[in-house]
This record gives sequence, structure tokens and C-alpha cells, in this order.
Amino acid sequence: MSYQIRPVDLTVDYPTLLKWWEGHKALAMPAYVFPQGWVVGAAGVDIAMNFLYLDVGGKFAVMEWLTTNPSVAYSKTLVTAIKTLIDYVEGVAKAQGCQFIVSFVAPNTGEERLMKKIGYETSEGPSHRLYAKPLPA
Repeated sequence: MSYQIRPVDLTVDYPTLLKWWEGHKALAMPAYVFPQGWVVGAAGVDIAMNFLYLDVGGKFAVMEWLTTNPSVAYSKTLVTAIKTLIDYVEGVAKAQGCQFIVSFVAPNTGEERLMKKIGYETSEGPSHRLYAKPLPA
């Protein structure tokens, strides 16, 4: 299968991201928290989105908010599409001078299994939960 990767356009893709989070019962984040990101798709269907934060010095990156389309959650090609997207994002980070990349991943998930399989390491301690709070103006 041939996958296409394109930059995320939040004016178009944010409503889709909200629907995907709702489908996964995930905490929705406001659009302004997202840095550069990419969408992987095939046959006209968006499969997953992922985002990349870079530190000020450009040597460290955080790959975050990997979100999948719930309607393709059990597709046989989902893992390959996600790996294709992660490889792409890693390439962007490397091209921008990054030497180290991290990602926060929920325990006991397919994403965790994939990350371990493709060479990411983790601590064995308890998992962390995401806590978010908008700051008043």
C-alpha cells in the first residue's frame, strides 16, 4: 500500500483531530498547542496525525499527540501507516539537527508495542497521566 504524508493544516485538520479524540475518549487540546505536524493517509483516507516540538537549541525533539482515525483502528495496515509517519517525523527532526527524540506513550497499547519494536526505550516505573489546564488571561 502506498501512503501519502502531508503537513497538518489546523484550519482544516483540527475538527478531524477533535472527532478522533472523541472517538478515543481522549482529552481534547486547543489548536494553539500544536507545533508542526503531519498526516499519513492512503486511498484518500487520513489514518493518523503526529506532531513535533523542537527545543530552542534544536538538539532535542518531542514527538507527540500521535492520534489515529478510530474508523481504521483495526485495519491491517494501521501499524505500517503509523511506522511510516514516525519514520517521516524522525527524518524531519534529524534534518533540523536533532540528536535525541522522546515521545510520551500510554502503557499497554499498540503504540507502546510499536515504539519498543522500532528502538525506543522506556523506564519500567509507573506511567504518568497527562494533566492539562488552560491558564486564565
